[in-house]
Amino acid sequence: PQIRFDGPVDVVTPDRVADELVATLREALANVARHADARAVEIVLHAGDDVRLRVLDDGRGPGASDPMDGQGRGLRNLAQRAESLGGSLTLTERDTGGTELVWSVPVG
Repeated sequence: PQIRFDGPVDVVTPDRVADELVATLREALANVARHADARAVEIVLHAGDDVRLRVLDDGRGPGASDPMDGQGRGLRNLAQRAESLGGSLTLTERDTGGTELVWSVPVG
């Protein structure tokens, strides 16, 4: 995976958010490895008024069904992690193919 940091990630990210962020990234990468059949993964971590993790892959994409309504609990767990911190999770198919996961929580 390629990773890019944008903003003062170490300075503005509270410990509780950092713990959930690491668990979220671990699960997101595991999902790419298990389901996406991707050749490339890009990780972008932005810190400002919020901490926003974007995981982009060039794999199969989530498909037509609601990816949050699948059999696995992984995506629901990621959404619950974000919601418990006042944030959100989105998972969308990219125009160029693949998937974009965005996990965002406020830090204020």
